[in-house]
Amino acid sequence: MAKPIEATPTLRGADAVRFIKKMIKEERNPNPKRIAFIKKALNTKFHVVN
Repeated sequence: MAKPIEATPTLRGADAVRFIKKMIKEERNPNPKRIAFIKKALNTKFHVVN
């Protein structure tokens, strides 16, 4: 039997500020390797066998 999904803890204080700064930085200047990985994943064709 699978384990239940646990809720993500709420970030507070310095952790929350650090997280927001990372998010803003990533939005302004996305990581080229991450973008390439996403594009490759979206172009991947899956073969479904019935």
